[in-house]
Amino acid sequence: MTKLGEKYNNLSLPIKATIWFTFSNIVLKGISFFSVPLLSRILPISEYGIVSVYNSYQQMFLIFSTLELYLGSFQRGVFRYRDEQKNFTVNLILLCNLITAVLFVFTLILRKYFIKFTNTNIIVLILMFSFFFVYPSFNCWLNKRRINYSYIPAVIVTIITTSIISFGSIILTYLIDKNAQTYIISILIIQILCYLPFYCYELRVLGHISAKQRKEHWKYCISFQMPLVAHSLSYLVLAQADRIMIGQMVGNGKAAIYSVAYSFSSVIIIVQVSINQVFQPWRYKKLEQHDYSKIEKVSMLILAVIGVFILMFISIAPDIMKILFSGEYFEAIKMIPPVSASVFFMMQYTIFTDIESYFYKTKYIMYASSICAVVNVILNYFAINLWGYIACAYTTLLTYILFSVLHYFFMNKVCKDSGMKEKIFSQPVLCILSFVYLLIVFIMIVFYQYPEFRYSSCFVL
Repeated sequence: MTKLGEKYNNLSLPIKATIWFTFSNIVLKGISFFSVPLLSRILPISEYGIVSVYNSYQQMFLIFSTLELYLGSFQRGVFRYRDEQKNFTVNLILLCNLITAVLFVFTLILRKYFIKFTNTNIIVLILMFSFFFVYPSFNCWLNKRRINYSYIPAVIVTIITTSIISFGSIILTYLIDKNAQTYIISILIIQILCYLPFYCYELRVLGHISAKQRKEHWKYCISFQMPLVAHSLSYLVLAQADRIMIGQMVGNGKAAIYSVAYSFSSVIIIVQVSINQVFQPWRYKKLEQHDYSKIEKVSMLILAVIGVFILMFISIAPDIMKILFSGEYFEAIKMIPPVSASVFFMMQYTIFTDIESYFYKTKYIMYASSICAVVNVILNYFAINLWGYIACAYTTLLTYILFSVLHYFFMNKVCKDSGMKEKIFSQPVLCILSFVYLLIVFIMIVFYQYPEFRYSSCFVL
């Protein structure tokens, strides 16, 4: 243990942060891993389908009501305004609140359409926008700790809040009334109560900010983020349009099954998200130092590690599904390999978009996202009609491959336009790595019904 402790103490701060954020995200996904089957057993399948469709609409409203300024604008802005971090954070939160208030008034006027599409009520509408009001502050607080590698408070707070939100809402639903409305209202109330203290904490320096500084910060946030709004919407289409289309074209029951497959497969995203949370600021610093070879070396290693984790997860997923979920959800097993395989290409394009964002060329992120969103909707429509809703899992994989390809070429264009003479990533290496990965995935799909093959593959990996 002493030698292990010495090795840990000798690790660099970014590596320690990566380990702890990965641990945190494993715990968070573990919470989700168990809360999803718990909820699916409490709610009838049609009610669970309503929750799935509502979550899709909520994410769309979240994008419009905050522009997700706490992501792109904030993560790049803390480097731009490194001497004004507190004031910049407050101004960003206030801008989010202003946008939220405007959209709330607009939605309130058209509330009957909102209620019709989401199968909810006016109470949900009010609570949802109240949640949007406090949510950006929590993300800003968390992102500042990630950027500064302050992993201990971030890990503790995220685990506690996620546990309270996930299990508290399920317990209330079980005790009060086992339907979708009760669950949605419960989770919104708990989220508001959990995030409100962070809102009060971040706005504590409100009175010390000049109008001139606020104007400058708002101008930067809007100019940087607007192209990314199209990206967020397009990404939402990639993540949510399939279950909305399944709900409309096939039924809420099938949408629930697809949602379970998607949620279950997203467990593997913990590795991708954890690593990228730490290595995004690291990539920014390496770009500032013009250390491009280091970016390629580390990124290729990360992609290889993530690829192995995904393949191992695909190998054991069917048996875990059968333990956690009731028989009516077993059809979701067929969709796990292609949906899980998409995470590899999510990681690829995330690396490319970080470089585009560094050079403030977010318009290319918008272009790629818009193209992929349209392609995804078209593929989903024809796939559902021709082969059934399970085919949406394969259209998801195809779309993320296209996403990665487009961002690779856009990233190279951005680097060239910025005067960079060398390419950061080798195209042949990326192509070979992706081809080998996809080949193994499809071999596993062919033999997926044979547990002996799956577990021997997992052992080899």
